[in-house]
Amino acid sequence: MPLAYRLSTIVTLLAVCLAVAADAPAPAASEPAPAPAASEPAPAPAASEPAPAPAVSEAAPAPAQTEPAASKPAKAVKAPKAAKTSAGKTAASVVITVGPNKIRRRQIDTLVDLMIKVKHANTEMQPGEKEYLERMIATNLIGQELLDLEAKRLNVVAEEKSIDSLSQVFRANFPDEKAFQKALAQAGDTEAGLRLKMARQLKADKLLNTQVTPVSRPTPKEMQDFFMAHKAAFPFNDSLRACQILFMVDKETSAGEAAKKKADLEKIRASLLQDTAIDVLLTHFVLKARDVSDGPEKKDGGDLQRFLPGDFNPEFKKQVSALKVGQVSPVFRTPLGWHLVLLTERNDGKFESYQLQIARALVSEKAAKAGKNLKKYLQTLAERYKVSYLENGYKDTTLAGVYDP
Repeated sequence: MPLAYRLSTIVTLLAVCLAVAADAPAPAASEPAPAPAASEPAPAPAASEPAPAPAVSEAAPAPAQTEPAASKPAKAVKAPKAAKTSAGKTAASVVITVGPNKIRRRQIDTLVDLMIKVKHANTEMQPGEKEYLERMIATNLIGQELLDLEAKRLNVVAEEKSIDSLSQVFRANFPDEKAFQKALAQAGDTEAGLRLKMARQLKADKLLNTQVTPVSRPTPKEMQDFFMAHKAAFPFNDSLRACQILFMVDKETSAGEAAKKKADLEKIRASLLQDTAIDVLLTHFVLKARDVSDGPEKKDGGDLQRFLPGDFNPEFKKQVSALKVGQVSPVFRTPLGWHLVLLTERNDGKFESYQLQIARALVSEKAAKAGKNLKKYLQTLAERYKVSYLENGYKDTTLAGVYDP
């Protein structure tokens, strides 16, 4: 399993993805949704820190990502179009130093603005959210600088062929060269600059591989043991849960257009079936649903929530009832249009029906442990390469903070 404890992918790479996502969402540029959570989920062992969720390119979360708590609901405010610097505080101002390296306000502001643009393109932002994003990104940037300094000290190198491979994967996230160049321009970067950042990320990954144990997929024995230990906590009823990709077809849709929609959905199904691991399949299905589905549940990655088979059209009931957890249906037609469904829950008391819930709980447990180890390692590096906040507003003073405030 790819490293799930990594620091989030180079923040500037994320910025490029976010920039293009704001104009034309693409699966790899969107923030991956976690597997649909059951309303009565299998309990995961308690952890002192929240389990990280995968980020772009299956990277790990930022070292400190605790949402600010609010004692009571606050009135929403519109996201600002652009951050304004206060008097005497220019975009070029250095706000944090990490050893000899400097982090400037513009680095943080650019990424915050891009994240706000994507996350709040059609919604409002809560008070304090912008400040939280600033602290989160600042913490990420500090971590990257620490790893870069340590990689240089240990003479860790990134091979050109590895940079080429990562570059190809990254460029594949964009529909064409024009979109890629536009995203680079929006992020204020160049292809040469991007390759340098990729090299830094690869070196950081090499370094982390020697320091933090990867988050591996749960073994069959681990899953069986977890199920037996928590069997009473799993829901046991007639309900199902599934994700769907829906291409709507109505009376106004021509026969040719309807046939094309079916063919397009068949291609998507064939692509998804290349994933053999159930958790990878789910992640890709959710991202694709977010990107192309016509259904109202699109924003939730196609998650239909928990339902009874009889709640839906007879053809839908027939197709979904025949699936096992982790199976993808054939493309089928109802009065709404063409459907493709992935069954994620069958709460019948059988071990195999809870595979996704068990896997997610175990991965969360392992990720929480890896996150703690990563935090300790970064704190060790912070002692070697002194971290100084020239502006205290960028400090994460919560219990999840990586560096001593």
